[in-house]
Amino acid sequence: MRRLGFSFNSGFYILLLIFIFLLAGCTSTNKKDNLSPGELIAQGKQQVKIKSYNKAKDLFQQLLEDYPDSRERVQALMYLANTNYLDGEYEEAKFHYQKFIELYPANRFADRAYFYKAMSDFKMREVATRDQTKTLAALEGFEDAMKRFPKSPFYPKAIQKKEECRKILATSEFEVGKFYYRTGHYQSAISRLQNMRENYPNQGFADEAIYLIAESYLEEENYSEAKVNYLELLKKFPKSEFSLEARVRLRTLR
Repeated sequence: MRRLGFSFNSGFYILLLIFIFLLAGCTSTNKKDNLSPGELIAQGKQQVKIKSYNKAKDLFQQLLEDYPDSRERVQALMYLANTNYLDGEYEEAKFHYQKFIELYPANRFADRAYFYKAMSDFKMREVATRDQTKTLAALEGFEDAMKRFPKSPFYPKAIQKKEECRKILATSEFEVGKFYYRTGHYQSAISRLQNMRENYPNQGFADEAIYLIAESYLEEENYSEAKVNYLELLKKFPKSEFSLEARVRLRTLR
């Protein structure tokens, strides 16, 4: 009987300990669930500092879901967008920046939302090296940010990124034009290179673009247009490496 009593008491104490443990766990969970908006923001920021981005995003998202009338929602949405951006989730970041713009267009951080929305597209274009859709979207985004916030601290950065976008787009058009020229598709080469010149002037390879346009016209036996472009090359870029060949071509066209 003593043995039976001992087993009963032991089982009772084990059950009691399990109950206490589960109660403590529930209390801990409730405490976590009942964090105030300020606490959620503070803990989220702390998680960002240690680069625990998933935990940070969960905390900011929890604030947005649990406190629909909280003043901290504005901060939480911006922090959520920023954390997605830092974590390399640029599509999600763009979505949240756009949402911030729509909900709080007059907020003092609206300029940041516009700039980093464009930056999200700029980052995504690195994944698609040939498709320039994201580069075009980024260019438009930077131009929009500059137009709306000419006194923003992000304005100089927007100018810089805008020029980078233009350089990327010009280079892409130029390389496609060169490809068409090398493969004998001269009309396509002319179209691409002319488009590059009109939309993205003053690029470092502008002289070569004019030369290739002239050469394409020459191959198409459109001698008058070829001559016009050779002369333009000599006028605008007299010291170009292509100027000597342009002079030789002009002598043959007389």
